[in-house]
Amino acid sequence: MITYKYVISDRQGLHATNAMSLCRAASGYESSIYLKSGTKTADCKNVLSLMSLGARQGESLELQVEGPDEGQAAGFLQGLLRTIL
Repeated sequence: MITYKYVISDRQGLHATNAMSLCRAASGYESSIYLKSGTKTADCKNVLSLMSLGARQGESLELQVEGPDEGQAAGFLQGLLRTIL
């Protein structure tokens, strides 16, 4: 399992547009991909799950990737998080 921590810098937090971007990207990988915010965990392949996190600016997120293509998925998604959040 590969994990990556990120603090949200976008003043709007994890909103619908960037949640959809993350969901689309994660859906292209076979690995299980989750995003944790505090005690909540969301499946990155499900946009409603991501939106349910209610993650805001300044909150810490942890990306968890596990599976056969985890290295490739984690690398791409880390870059995407830095770009959209």
